[in-house]
Amino acid sequence: MKKYLIYFLSTFIVSCSSQRPDATVSIDVSSIINDNYIGNGAQWDTYQLDYGKGRLEISDADWKKLYDRLDFMRPQFIRIMINTSSFLENGKFAPENKMDVLSKMLDYCQSRNVTVMFGDWGWSLINTREAKINDKNMTHAAELVGYLVNKRGYTCIKYYNLINEPNGYWSSTNKSYPLWASSIEQFYKNMEGLRLNDKVGIVGPDIAIWDKDEAWWIDSTATQLGDKIQLYDIHTYPSKITVNSGKYTDIISAYKNNVPEGKKIVMGEIGFKFVEKADSLYNQENIRRAKAKKHASLEDSQMFVYDYMYGTDMADALFQTINSGYSGSVVWMLDDAMHSNEAPDKLKIWGFWNIFGEEQFGAEEENVRPWYYAWSLVTRYIPNGSKIFKSEVSGDSNIKAITSGKNGKFMIAIVNVSKKIRNVKIDGLNTQSIPNCKKYIYSEGTLKKEGDHKLLPNEEGLTLNFQKGESFTMPAESLIVYTNYEY
Repeated sequence: MKKYLIYFLSTFIVSCSSQRPDATVSIDVSSIINDNYIGNGAQWDTYQLDYGKGRLEISDADWKKLYDRLDFMRPQFIRIMINTSSFLENGKFAPENKMDVLSKMLDYCQSRNVTVMFGDWGWSLINTREAKINDKNMTHAAELVGYLVNKRGYTCIKYYNLINEPNGYWSSTNKSYPLWASSIEQFYKNMEGLRLNDKVGIVGPDIAIWDKDEAWWIDSTATQLGDKIQLYDIHTYPSKITVNSGKYTDIISAYKNNVPEGKKIVMGEIGFKFVEKADSLYNQENIRRAKAKKHASLEDSQMFVYDYMYGTDMADALFQTINSGYSGSVVWMLDDAMHSNEAPDKLKIWGFWNIFGEEQFGAEEENVRPWYYAWSLVTRYIPNGSKIFKSEVSGDSNIKAITSGKNGKFMIAIVNVSKKIRNVKIDGLNTQSIPNCKKYIYSEGTLKKEGDHKLLPNEEGLTLNFQKGESFTMPAESLIVYTNYEY
């Protein structure tokens, strides 16, 4: 019996080691998709602070917590949106009196060389009912940029995003392309008068999309506004089935393909909404969870941010975005405490945490949620200026991959969005090996955490040998990252 058991086990091990992989990742470092990636990061807006029980203040301890968590993530790209009217007093421009929170945020970005996309939601710039531009506030919007960049020295502000999602009925422009384009023309002139256009580039069209139908906004923007637009961007909130099936690539490629040569496009907001019929059970569960949580907005919350699955789904969406040629992605969003919906205490739950958990919403809400670790890995190890190399996956379509590098350092990331264990092989073309790699395994039960927010490698000192190929097993709904970056 003992001999039989030994024979059985040895046969099993041999058969497992020689079995064909479920998916093969082929990396070609001679084929460059993007030669200067801006980076990934998060939406970080000035906080609401008053949630119906009086104004809260972010304590020094909480600011330190925010800074420490961001330092592990190493965001390369942050989007900050404000209302210009918030920087007025009695109708007069008075930004110095409104900088208590914003200065802390911009101090962080300036000190860490984070590229900031700053902007105005649009509500104080457009009179929606009359479909007219508020000339006075449009002037103040440019003046605010001048104040922040020239007087305060926030040269981290590289881009300006005028009016959020102008193609939406919920936007201040109420879907009007002509009104949005006119506002861009006017803002450009205001910036030109203050000699700011060489310092801060205008972003557009910042549209929210679900299919290919709005790609004409890119064409019209390029034709009508030309070099007034320095960076293109869109927002996507795809359904899980759309992303996991790979259909997402076809949709977002329609927008990338219309961007003028020499210009970049980024994902200005990205998150998941369960809008397709195939995801109806997820949608029902999302609603159930929101109803069960006292402080959750029922209309605008993503309750799966508490689940490991959301981390792998976000990685899947990001990988398709990167491989389609986009130059950065901003996840919606950093912190629940930034925005409410139906009532002041009904928060839009989309974040990595709620910094006011201990103060008002429950201490457990202040904890880091799992998907923070997944997003941090694919932000931290794709520094600004990275090259994106071609990575092709054959076999199981639930496996996606990206490869990036800078200054002789590399990151290879592979995601498995299926609910089954998968065997994966990596083949590398035009490179023999990557020495001294760390390996991170993001999945439920595999994270090696330290303290409040740090993630430790599962393995270190590895050498990826592409001549023979590297084979490994991926847990269900997992993300594996190999990198030889030394931080």
